[in-house]
Amino acid sequence: MASGQRIDDRQIIARPRSLVLAASVAMLSGLLVAGAPVHAQSIGMTPFDQAVASDPDARMLLEADELIYDIDNDIVSAAGSVDIYYRGYTIETDRVDYDQRSGRVFARGNVKLTQPDGNVIYADEVELTDDFRDGFVTELTLVTTEDARFAARSAERFDDNVTVFNRGVYTACAPCEEDPSRPPFWQIKAKKIIHNKQEQTVYYEDASFELFGLPIAYLPYFSHPDPTVKQRSGFLRPTSIYDEDLGLGVKIPYYFALAPDYDLTVAVTPYTRQGPLGSFQWRQRFEKGSYEIVGAGIHQLDPDAFLLYNKGVLNPLQPIDAEVENRGALQTTGRFEINSFWKWGWQGTLMSDETFLRTYNLTDDLETRDQLYLTGQSARNWFDARLLHYQIFSDQWQINDNAQPFVHPVVDYNYIFGEPVLGGQLSFDTNFYSLTRTDAEFAPNFQGVSSNTAEYCPYGLANNLNLFARVNPVFYDQIARKINPYACSLVGTPGTSTRLIAETSWERTFVHDSGQIFKPFASLRGDVYSVDVDDPYLDGSFTTTPVLDRFLPDGENTYVRGMAAVGLEYRYPILVTGDWGYQVFEPIAQIYARPDAQHNVDIPNNDALSFVFDDTNLFEVDKFSGYDRMDGGTRANVGVKYTTHTNNGMQIGAVFGQSYHLAGENPYPVGSGLETDASDFVTALYFSPISSLQIVNRLRLDNTDLSTKRYDLEVSGTVGMLQSSVIYSNIAADPQQGIIDDREEIQGLGTLRLNPNWKIWAGGRYEISGSQSSNLPQTSPQWISTSFGFGYENECVTLAIGYERQYIRDQELLPDERIMFQFALRTLTEGRFRTTVASDPSR
Repeated sequence: MASGQRIDDRQIIARPRSLVLAASVAMLSGLLVAGAPVHAQSIGMTPFDQAVASDPDARMLLEADELIYDIDNDIVSAAGSVDIYYRGYTIETDRVDYDQRSGRVFARGNVKLTQPDGNVIYADEVELTDDFRDGFVTELTLVTTEDARFAARSAERFDDNVTVFNRGVYTACAPCEEDPSRPPFWQIKAKKIIHNKQEQTVYYEDASFELFGLPIAYLPYFSHPDPTVKQRSGFLRPTSIYDEDLGLGVKIPYYFALAPDYDLTVAVTPYTRQGPLGSFQWRQRFEKGSYEIVGAGIHQLDPDAFLLYNKGVLNPLQPIDAEVENRGALQTTGRFEINSFWKWGWQGTLMSDETFLRTYNLTDDLETRDQLYLTGQSARNWFDARLLHYQIFSDQWQINDNAQPFVHPVVDYNYIFGEPVLGGQLSFDTNFYSLTRTDAEFAPNFQGVSSNTAEYCPYGLANNLNLFARVNPVFYDQIARKINPYACSLVGTPGTSTRLIAETSWERTFVHDSGQIFKPFASLRGDVYSVDVDDPYLDGSFTTTPVLDRFLPDGENTYVRGMAAVGLEYRYPILVTGDWGYQVFEPIAQIYARPDAQHNVDIPNNDALSFVFDDTNLFEVDKFSGYDRMDGGTRANVGVKYTTHTNNGMQIGAVFGQSYHLAGENPYPVGSGLETDASDFVTALYFSPISSLQIVNRLRLDNTDLSTKRYDLEVSGTVGMLQSSVIYSNIAADPQQGIIDDREEIQGLGTLRLNPNWKIWAGGRYEISGSQSSNLPQTSPQWISTSFGFGYENECVTLAIGYERQYIRDQELLPDERIMFQFALRTLTEGRFRTTVASDPSR
């Protein structure tokens, strides 16, 4: 007999902490089998897992400092740091008594029971049957895998499925670390809490809801899904909405958990003024993708609620909202992986009218892009093909939806050759598109139009006449009588345009021993265009407009053009190091020669309308944003880059340079900054004093008098508890581009965290310079929008209240004020409420 063991006729005591005992319940009735000492265990396996693996008939693993066998009373006890592993359960406690006669197990003192699903029970005493199916627990706390908590005076479990908590409490809030006895932010107290594991439901009887320990609502009967539920049919949280034109609405959604891979949500939102709005969302997931279909519809009971008035007089031009009764929309999206290289998908929207989705708060977007696409990407090549169509969520009298193009299709392919060619890198790019536009799209062009006669473009500015009618009926009468068709720029060509473009590029880098870098490059490009322009407005009278050289030729035409370019880039980075860090000075010069571009005035410009000359494209060989405008002539780009990195993390970057047109025809338009032989100066300064703060300055200066043509400043980052972003823009007037006044604006948004839980935020957009032109209504500096709010958030609750005000009109959105409220209790509910405080006084 080993030292320290004692035998009498009543008890057998052992100290087997160094032994692992595997025994069945039957063995515990009359036999204990001690295994050999365990010196190593498989990583990731519990002792019970190992016991089952070595002996399939083993049912329980027990470890303890002492094992006590009371022969007279048929009680087997384990004491001192007891660990039991059984059918996925783990019990850690001070003592376990097994009564062989009743077949029950008692765990007493600092009991920690970990269930197979990961939930953890803390208790003073646990009483269980020998198969752990039924049991009784006193002074219990249950912590779920989702970190939700049940506490109770006592608890019972039946059929390994139903747990009844007597005098129970449920919360998803963690205990206060400083004072665990303090009540949580919220909790539900009940005379009885019943957790049905099979139904995944928690039921409450005679319950009260408490905030900070104070009861605020009595719930005689209440239920909700348990924290493990990921998908279950039933009503979802309701959402309240208020709008002056719609009335008060409460969205009541019901969720159908049809299968693990697809579901359906239907909802009814009854509005007090316009009636019930019905909606649905169908989602389905596959092994390599998913799709969804969303729809909504309503029969408006009171379309007259949307009527517009000006000083009590009905406006003759009304929005779509006031003209239709039956409205609806259907949207679908999908994305699928064919393999690791190929993906395909779609996005589409069908609407009864352009404003339905925004009017009924179903989207915050201003537009949508319908598309069907196929894309593939590997290390050295990329392919993308898309069918595209754009729809604007705005009234037709503001934006002509027929002027939006349908692209059928656009295809891009890029390939980089793996092996060097002449010691350099060779790449190949091709592009194909075909698009159709029903109506022409014009923009106002004030270059050369007399401000004394106040002449306007009928197809650009006049599209917004109804908007001006709201603002100023007198001005509306004046502008309607002074339309000048020659004050227009064509920005969207009606008809069909098809093109095929192929380009091959080569470059090679040489590094001299002195550190100088030489990079010769060459490219060869060919274009084929088929253009069919068909529009009654483009007759002969437009070819003599004083603003444009001419409009596009009418009818069918084919254009073939090519472009070859050769050039050399030179860089000489100079590195200066010190104990503080390092800095790099890098002079850069480029020169490249090309023939003149062909057919820039004949080919519709569909993808090169957006152009901003700044430091980001200073050293680009082709500075246009798309293929439809071809760069030509001989040009040089000269500049310098500067970079500093310090040991304490500060970074500084700067760029300064200018572009020179040396020979040939200059293809850039007036106002671009590149239309003269010596371009405007562009410069930028990037400053980051710490890693979490960035300051970016961009400036374009006139090449003759150094006046500011454009200035952009952006400050963003986090400093301490403050996170903010501020953007300032100053853009000089450019009448040919439709910018008739200097534009100066600042906008920003900041969030201040008062502590880990509380935060406040504020934002605004302010127009510093109003319109001073005699061609348009004069305005003073004004706020465009403001917002502010505060919120509280911790691990179990989210509260937020916000206010926003829109001061001016944005398409069909009128000036208004709104209050938004968000409230969420983790694992329990979430809700949002938005209401209009004040709306446009002209209604």
